[in-house]
Formats: sequence, structure tokens, C-alpha cells
Amino acid sequence: MPELPEVETVRRGLERFVVGRRVTRVEVGRERTVRRTSRQAVIDGLTDTTITAANR
Repeated sequence: MPELPEVETVRRGLERFVVGRRVTRVEVGRERTVRRTSRQAVIDGLTDTTITAANR
């Protein structure tokens, strides 16, 4: 598991590139990746949304 300073570095790096961008496609590789909902629900819920923040 990464340490918190590493997580913050990645978060800041992603923030510059993803905030304000629209999600056009979502892929869920394994059904186990999402446990409390279906793969399709995750895809439908995220597709065509806009990323407003990069938080941890």
C-alpha cells in the first residue's frame, strides 16, 4: 500500500490533467472490482460525467 505522501503526489499530478474533463468511456476489467453494485451500473453512472475534483 502506498504511503500518504506518494498518494498526495499522484493526486496532484492527476488533478492537473483530469479536473474539468468529461468521462467518455469506462471499462471495468473484473466484476470483483466493484462489489456493492454491478459493472454496468458503474459504467452507466460514470459515463458522460465531468470530473470536478481529485480528492483522496
